[in-house]
Amino acid sequence: MEERESIQKTAQESEGTGYAVQESEGTGYAVQGTAMEQKIQGMESAGEKAKGRNGKLIGAVIAGILILLAAGAVSVWYVMRPPKGCEDYTVQMQQYYVEYSDEYDYWDVLTIEYPEIAGIDSEKQDAVNIMMYDVAMDRSNYWHFNPDDEVKELQKEYSLFCSDVTCNVKYHSQYLLSMYYAEIYAPANPVWYISMTKRGLNIDLLTGEAYELADIIRIDEAFVDFWAKRANREYDDMFGDEEEDRQTLLAWFLKNDEEWNEYYDFQSYFYVTENKEIALGISINPKYLSAHEPQEDFYEICCDVQDLEAFMTESEFWKKYELSEPAGEIRQCEELQGNLWLGDIEGVWEYWEEKGDLLAH
Repeated sequence: MEERESIQKTAQESEGTGYAVQESEGTGYAVQGTAMEQKIQGMESAGEKAKGRNGKLIGAVIAGILILLAAGAVSVWYVMRPPKGCEDYTVQMQQYYVEYSDEYDYWDVLTIEYPEIAGIDSEKQDAVNIMMYDVAMDRSNYWHFNPDDEVKELQKEYSLFCSDVTCNVKYHSQYLLSMYYAEIYAPANPVWYISMTKRGLNIDLLTGEAYELADIIRIDEAFVDFWAKRANREYDDMFGDEEEDRQTLLAWFLKNDEEWNEYYDFQSYFYVTENKEIALGISINPKYLSAHEPQEDFYEICCDVQDLEAFMTESEFWKKYELSEPAGEIRQCEELQGNLWLGDIEGVWEYWEEKGDLLAH
């Protein structure tokens, strides 16, 4: 007991000196230790706790990073994956048919075929159908339905306006609808004023918008040179090889020559064939009346898509073209009427065959 009291006294006396006393485990006696040792022990204990907290923090950070990476991968996949597209749509061919309507000061005979789509977004569907109808009516609108002042003067010379349009939907996928319209028309008289023209229409089924040739191809001197060399093989060197010839052709494609534009309506076009080739052409439609034998006013070439890589723009068309697969259904017009004057069987062709001047059509 005296020894215990001595030790306690010593401990009390040591307060403030940097020493501390601990009771020895299981003996009831106090043992002496330095404050530094206690501090070290406390630091070690705190270090162990900090390690535990740091480990949990690092684990949480790693887990967060993995979650972000996974979310990013999903986002990239979502952004990069192809849109679903339109698959279960139908295109029904229709015909606008008029034979001597008595509505004008001259006769009219029109057999105009056009497509009508169903099964896509309703708002876009209406716009697409209007577009396809208007393109079918192109020359009829110019010469017959919606004449400008100059054409109104020319209509005074009409005895009959006649138009026969055939529409061919050449390619249809979940993204794209591509077609051409072949038209034989005759302002004034269905014998001496017959012209043949062609135009294309390419519709993005997801946006409801149309792609023009200038949207997908850079129309410049290099492209015109490429096109002319191909066309010369098809049309007996009609487009020449001189620099002046190329500049004239470029002006036609760009429609930027005021002198030429006064007399002709230049319409460049393209369409996709059933084999995914690209047909590129230009129609040179006269704005004046001049008696002539039946004539073709359009010129086109057809080539593989690889041949056009040097001229491609960054248009979305090319991405959708690459991802396209056949989709939709084309239904032919059940009651297609022949044109009284310009049809394949009826009309003026026998007359021109007898004259020996008929061009192939």
